[in-house]
Amino acid sequence: MSAVDEQRASAGIRSGFDLDAWIRPVCALVVAGVAAYASYVHQREFARQGGADAVSASLWPLSVDGLLLLATVGLLKPSGLRTRRARGAVWTAFLLGIAVSLAANVAAAPALEWKPVLVAGWPPVALLLSVELLVHRPERGMTDLLEDDALVEGEHPQSDDPLLARALVLDARHRDVRQRPISAETLRKELHVGAERSRQLTALVRMSRGGPNGVGGSPDSADGSG
Repeated sequence: MSAVDEQRASAGIRSGFDLDAWIRPVCALVVAGVAAYASYVHQREFARQGGADAVSASLWPLSVDGLLLLATVGLLKPSGLRTRRARGAVWTAFLLGIAVSLAANVAAAPALEWKPVLVAGWPPVALLLSVELLVHRPERGMTDLLEDDALVEGEHPQSDDPLLARALVLDARHRDVRQRPISAETLRKELHVGAERSRQLTALVRMSRGGPNGVGGSPDSADGSG
């Protein structure tokens, strides 16, 4: 077996089974299911106390937690791929959903004491955190694929620089959406680094894509807008 075949085989073994990829979604789904049910019951009771009929009381919790879940998923998307208006709408929906969900759950508590309030207020928090854990996937898998391609092609992988690995992942996503390389300014915002460091990462990303400007890139895209 050649060296290239051995590298491909080791890469296949590495990506064949990921225990975390199975445990994380299963546990998050269980927690989300339990928390969603408890939150639903509390909010339905709150709606009944507020004068809603049986049908409206049953549907009202879905509008609250549904809005909160949509906003949470929106917040977990890369900020560089959204406009400022879209970010404002997502944050508004998120904050309103949190406030209404917590208020409704706490108001449904039988008494305003710390134990009933904790029992009633915990489900929306647990639901929110479980959805974040479920939606957020580690970027290690894509980084491994990039490193494996570099190994097969005989290049030296840049695994010793975690910022570069993240920059490569962001660049790949940006190319899929915008059809052009990511800019230094977008990298600076996404990675929370300085302007000089972002320009260095942009240059390294361009070189890893096959040249100083990357595949399909232009000289002006390194410092231009997203």
